[in-house]
Amino acid sequence: MSPLFRLLWFNLFICVNTEERGFRVKLDEFSVRYKVRDLIEHIDFRIAQINNRSYVNGEMTLKCVVRDIDMHTTMDFWKANNQNKIKLYDVRLDACEFLRTAHRNGLFNIYVKSFKKHTKADLNCPLKTNYNYSLRNWHMNEKDLPPYVPFGKFRTITEYFTQQRLALRIVTQGKVVINK
Repeated sequence: MSPLFRLLWFNLFICVNTEERGFRVKLDEFSVRYKVRDLIEHIDFRIAQINNRSYVNGEMTLKCVVRDIDMHTTMDFWKANNQNKIKLYDVRLDACEFLRTAHRNGLFNIYVKSFKKHTKADLNCPLKTNYNYSLRNWHMNEKDLPPYVPFGKFRTITEYFTQQRLALRIVTQGKVVINK
C-alpha cells in the first residue's frame, strides 16, 4: 500500500467521537534541539507522565522576528510485533502556509488544533521577538483520532528552517497502547 494511499485512508476515517477509545497515545520522547544560536533566546520543553497520560510542557522565546519558516516533517509507524516500518508521511512545506491551511488535511488538522488548544501563543507568522511561545499540558486526545488506531510505536521528526538554515529539530517518539 502506498504512503499516499495510507494517508488518504487515515484522513477519510478521522472523526470527532465522544465514546471512550480502546487506545492511549503515550509519548516517550519529545526532544527539541535548536541549531541557530542567534535566533532563540530561551527554549525548554519536557514530558510529564501523569495518570497514564503523557503531557508536554515548555516555552520558547525568540531573539528576532521570524518571517519565513520552512518545515520538513516525517512520521514512521511500526505495528506491534512487527519490524516493518510504515512511513505515514514525509513532507516539506512552508510552515506559515501550513498554519493557515492545516484544516485541509485531516491528520495535520488534528495536530494544529491540539497545539492551539494548549498554547496561549499566536501561532501565525511572523513569529515575534521576546514573545513567550508556551505549550501547557499538551497531549494527543484520543477522541480527536479515528475510532481505530493500530497498536504500535511511532516517531516523528520535524525540522524548521529559516533563511535556509536548520533552526529547530523536534523528535517525538511514543506508542499507541491499550487504554487501561
